[in-house]
Amino acid sequence: MKRKSTRVEINADVRTIKEILNDPAQFITNWPYVVKVNTREGIEAEIMLPRFVFKFRDTYRFTFHEDYNSHIYEGVGRKSHLTAVVSLKEWQKNVSAEIELSYSGRGEFLLGKTLEILAEGISKALKDLAESMHPPAVDVPTVEAALSVDFSDPMSVASFLAKAKMVHSGLHIIGAGKLLELVMELRGNIRDEVLYVSGITQDGTKSFKLLLRRTQLLAVEYRDSEGTKTVKADTESRMKEALELVSRVEGTYMVNVWVPVGGV
Repeated sequence: MKRKSTRVEINADVRTIKEILNDPAQFITNWPYVVKVNTREGIEAEIMLPRFVFKFRDTYRFTFHEDYNSHIYEGVGRKSHLTAVVSLKEWQKNVSAEIELSYSGRGEFLLGKTLEILAEGISKALKDLAESMHPPAVDVPTVEAALSVDFSDPMSVASFLAKAKMVHSGLHIIGAGKLLELVMELRGNIRDEVLYVSGITQDGTKSFKLLLRRTQLLAVEYRDSEGTKTVKADTESRMKEALELVSRVEGTYMVNVWVPVGGV
């Protein structure tokens, strides 16, 4: 059995970190080398571990356990076992997290460096997610400034993102007509009023952008092989058109959620 561990300091409260760790499907989705995650029957993740010219791919069924300060993700695959243990320790205002990986099975004698990279990637994902949910002390822009983003103008989008922070990034399988349900689930962990949500398929052929204020859809852009269409939902007829565009989003997308820096 191969074991690798790493430690990271996280500038966030332990409650925020535990919220992330207690959502194992979403947490695992953000690990390096994860190809896809299926949650229809428990948590099943396809992971490909590269080393030299080899690629060790397996599908793991994960079970999640928690005790006082440790979170355990035990994955049983067809050819190997992969277990991650995240142990938390509070120190003054910061929290340290130790990530320990153990792997047994096919290719274990070759995968030392790969498992080291995986452990470091898991620690970075946890740190980034936790600190993005930890509000920084910066100037707060107005709601009107955040809502002025124009999807049809790349410079407007770039200007918004330059003053925004990413609070979520992950791979999601979106069912037909289920995009807004996913957004509302993600919103449950975000206190900000205005959300900018973008998504793109792994092959880059389809993408979407949404702008929302609370639960209200303000604008949408959808791109596929037929082209790009943008709708500002400022009238009843345009709202129907915007919802029709949203209903087209289906499949596996990398979804990013942004908020204006410091909230609104």
